[in-house]
Amino acid sequence: MTIALSRIRKFGRSNAGSTAVEFAFAAPILFLLMFGIVEFGRAWWTKSSLQLAIERAARFAVVCAAGAPCASEAAIEAYAATQMTAAVASSTFKFTPSGAGEWCVSYSYPYTPWFVGDYGPLTGVLTFTGSTCRAG
Repeated sequence: MTIALSRIRKFGRSNAGSTAVEFAFAAPILFLLMFGIVEFGRAWWTKSSLQLAIERAARFAVVCAAGAPCASEAAIEAYAATQMTAAVASSTFKFTPSGAGEWCVSYSYPYTPWFVGDYGPLTGVLTFTGSTCRAG
């Protein structure tokens, strides 16, 4: 009985494995912070790329002469899609000429974080929208 009790005391005083236990507590928080920073940067980059694409498309619409083949809605929306560094459908962009000589291009893009994948409830939880207009 005394031998068993001394072994239990010796086990309770041992420091072996304490580092692994501390890492197990800290690692999820560190990984969550790291992936959060990466995902925030990716979302910011996507939003900036979309905004740049519509600004270029609005300028393209103004530079093209009215009535020219390059001034059609489909051509301007396709041009905006080609300005993206990532593959984005041209249906993401919407061209609307106003009667006051302004050419407006807008976008609506459902953004899904990469770690969500095809998980239903979180798919497309964020929708980026924006618009820009240029006077012609």
